[in-house]
Amino acid sequence: MSKLSAGHYFVVLPMVMLFASLASAQSTISGQVRDSSGAVMAGVKVEAASEALIERSRTETTNENGRYTIVDVRPGLYTITFTLPGFSTVKQEVTVPANVTVPVDAEMTVGAVGETVTVEARVATVDVDTTLRPQVLTRTDMDALPTARNPQSMGSYTPGVHLNLPDVGGSQQIEQTYLISHGNPSSRDTYLLDGMMVNTTQNDGQIQIYIDNALMQEVTYNNANNSVEVTGGGVVANFVPRDGGNEPHGNLFLGWIPSRFVGHNIDQALRNRGVTGQSAVQRIEDFDGVLDGPFKKDKLWFVLSGRKQLTFVQAANSFYLDGKPGVERSYIYSGGFRLTYQINSKNKFAAMWTRDWKTKEQDVVTGGQVADVNPLVSSLERRPKMYYVLQGRWTGTLTPRLLVQSGATLTKLDYNILYHPGVGKVPFTPEWFANAQQLDQSLNARSIAGAVNTYAKYDRYLWNSSATYVTGSHQFKFGIQDTFGIAQVDNVANGDAIYQYTNGVPLSIQAYNTPTYIKNRLNHDLGIYATDTWHINRLSVTAGVRWEYLSAQVDPESAPAGRFTGPRNFPKIDCSVIKGLSCFKTWSPRIGFVYDVFGDHKTAVKAGIGKFNSPIAAGVVTNFNPMTLKSQTIQWLNRPTTACQSHDPIGCYPHGNGFGDIDIGPNPNPRFGQINGVNLDPNFHREYQWQYNVGVQRELRRGVTMNFIWFHGANYQAIHVDNYAVPSSAWTPFTIYNPLDGTPITVFNLQPAYFSLPPNLRQTNAPQSLRSNVYNGYESSVNARLPHGAFVLAGWTIDRTRDRGCDMNTDPLSTALNDPNSLRYCDQNGKLYQELGRIVGIPYRNEFKLQTNVPVKWGIEVNASLYSDPVFSTNYNVNALSPSNPAQAGAVLAGQVQGYKTVLWQLTPSVRYPADCNCPNPGGVVDAGMTQGAETITLVPPGSRLTPRLNQLDLGFRKVFHIRERFTMMGEAQFFNVINSNAVLTESYTLGSSIKPYVAGAPGGVPTAVFNPRMMRLNLQFKF
Repeated sequence: MSKLSAGHYFVVLPMVMLFASLASAQSTISGQVRDSSGAVMAGVKVEAASEALIERSRTETTNENGRYTIVDVRPGLYTITFTLPGFSTVKQEVTVPANVTVPVDAEMTVGAVGETVTVEARVATVDVDTTLRPQVLTRTDMDALPTARNPQSMGSYTPGVHLNLPDVGGSQQIEQTYLISHGNPSSRDTYLLDGMMVNTTQNDGQIQIYIDNALMQEVTYNNANNSVEVTGGGVVANFVPRDGGNEPHGNLFLGWIPSRFVGHNIDQALRNRGVTGQSAVQRIEDFDGVLDGPFKKDKLWFVLSGRKQLTFVQAANSFYLDGKPGVERSYIYSGGFRLTYQINSKNKFAAMWTRDWKTKEQDVVTGGQVADVNPLVSSLERRPKMYYVLQGRWTGTLTPRLLVQSGATLTKLDYNILYHPGVGKVPFTPEWFANAQQLDQSLNARSIAGAVNTYAKYDRYLWNSSATYVTGSHQFKFGIQDTFGIAQVDNVANGDAIYQYTNGVPLSIQAYNTPTYIKNRLNHDLGIYATDTWHINRLSVTAGVRWEYLSAQVDPESAPAGRFTGPRNFPKIDCSVIKGLSCFKTWSPRIGFVYDVFGDHKTAVKAGIGKFNSPIAAGVVTNFNPMTLKSQTIQWLNRPTTACQSHDPIGCYPHGNGFGDIDIGPNPNPRFGQINGVNLDPNFHREYQWQYNVGVQRELRRGVTMNFIWFHGANYQAIHVDNYAVPSSAWTPFTIYNPLDGTPITVFNLQPAYFSLPPNLRQTNAPQSLRSNVYNGYESSVNARLPHGAFVLAGWTIDRTRDRGCDMNTDPLSTALNDPNSLRYCDQNGKLYQELGRIVGIPYRNEFKLQTNVPVKWGIEVNASLYSDPVFSTNYNVNALSPSNPAQAGAVLAGQVQGYKTVLWQLTPSVRYPADCNCPNPGGVVDAGMTQGAETITLVPPGSRLTPRLNQLDLGFRKVFHIRERFTMMGEAQFFNVINSNAVLTESYTLGSSIKPYVAGAPGGVPTAVFNPRMMRLNLQFKF
């Protein structure tokens, strides 16, 4: 299939409008009409009217089974009117959230002409048509709850969802956080704006554009039974934008946290662990407003929004030259504009543009959670580039039974992360060699310069169309979607290296293949799907299938010579060059069952089974792209005696020699920076997951619903690379001793005869017997919508992920060795290779979420949010520092989400045992025969040491003032981290010259990030 250029993009769009759009923001109203005897009634006219519809109303007629379905309903308050000559007219009001099917039944009685029966307003709580379980936040909810008001922070309170970094009062509002749910990494999440995907091409879609909170009318988060309209099985977040209306409306939010509203939470225990600085907010501002209304009533509506977000965060263990703590100063300015045009009674068109300008002056907090010796030189800065979403969508209600939609979106994400002025040096000058970043792994501190510089450009185009047809007891939907774009990244660095230390003592050199100019391209991510929902008495069945075609390539690339690699010129690489490289064609069937137990829409048993492909943008070509940024640990000869930790803002020269090319040992990867030919298995397949769940949903009382659900998921066909040039017999076992407890550890050294052999690589799918990732979870939740606007959303989840990564996978762009050292602790099921490292058991861990808002009296409301979850172990890794022994993504994710601590021991041929080790040879050389150059040995079993719980309680109190009925003003004080938790979020896991921090019962490494302390935000909201 040929790829579409940007120039052809909007030319092709009208041609596809006869087909089918990705899951949109709209809901469905459906039900059954009976007479007073219980007999079904055909031919009843059903009208749904609302100010939320620019066309004002939708009409349908019941079929021979008395059923009706009204699709494409936007969130809002609806009046449902049932009419039939000879019967009393029935009216019922219902509030419709986004992305659900709302059951509205009616009973009609014989009556006089003009007689109307009005039914009391009701809130739909049990969806007896679909297996979806979305968490819905209305505009009122978002305004009331004490959160950071960004999509990830709000979504983290969904049961079963974990947030990788806590967001206290907006402390993370400038930097994206990520949602992980039911064993699915954030790369499997889908973000929709007005029903169209806005995931970028970065990290296979993990990164999104910042969406202005004021632009949203409603947000839904679904993490169970995703339909065939999306690829991934993770969280589906749907941002429903405001449409406008026939009357002008406005909403202004002003939130402010000055430094004097921020407390302190560093205690003596943290000081004893080496914390000398406070990680805390200095200032947060969130100014957000929206104005909407009609350009022409019932014809053309508009929405205009703007937002300023400012966050100044003080970093722990980072100081300026005058002794003041390092501060990360960040800003985002956003703007949005939307038009909704009712072309005629059957056709509507909506267009939207949203733009962000992002600045970060020093990345002393988000730049890797490390301490900075001098933030003015050792951090990086980010300046505004080009972030925006541009989209348009047509909706045609061609008949009461046929709805057609078609849309297009361009999501653009361009940014640069660079050294501060004066830090970058001219390549191959003495200053360039000496001013590479220095990183002390034991102190987790960086100096001299920031990390590798990045120039990034990510464009993703999308078009989609769908058709929904309702007939009898069936609701059919057919759709097609395609996305394509670029993922281009340039990287440069001083010295093409990072000089690594441990407690100030030089250790090794991390060499990079910079400069690199990566040009990956997504040709097609095409999905064609069909789904049908039908009713068999009380049983509702939704079955669907999705066919996908995925094609990506590497565009021609070239780069000049670097310090560790020569000049490079590479041709285009695609599936015509390497057979089987992407060009995947796959099927994803999914089915869900809902049984209305008593036929009263109050108790439903739900079950779902589905296959989900791992979302891919361009990551599938990484193993075949010779320009991909790579690093290699190299021995450091003629090392300087101490680290350079000068505070000179223009850089520094370490004492003594040791930074030239003559001071570097041999590269264990002689083909570093070159392409390794990889033979692809002709039967190579795309990675996928099967997910299962069964649960019960019960309405306990009016507006109060309880859910219980069991989840199970498993991953299949992960990528595996073998190097047949180096067999398992090429490795010699050698016994070393765990410095923490003296137990013997078997490590494997590469025999010299096999060092630097040209690799013979083959990429295939890992066998399930050696590579698996299995999730099990149990979840209960309560959703209560109570009188007078009170609500309670709560959930409790207990879950566990067990990973097995015993296939000795390797990195084809590095040393490409299938390293048996990766077999230590490789099986969290406790079965394989336990003689190399025994795992006793992987514990279940649990999380609890609560959000509520309760009106009290006199316009006073009390609101609260509680997030209780194990600390996300951001720094958890397994063998991540050994290029021949890459970390397995499943094991890393399992450890991060479940809060595992670890202790990593980086070995080179010259490393010695710590002087205070519990071992036979304190101070002696550990393994002088490590021909492969470096290994990272995990010293404690996964799951044996756990992070503490993170308990974040936020409270708010607000007073509501109504002025002349049309105007509302709210003053509010919100208190974040009320209990002043000081949980350690990240800490050093690398063993240094002493074992004291890491022995059993010791607190652990030096903390580099601590939970933000208690703070208060003052808010003012104005609505009309």
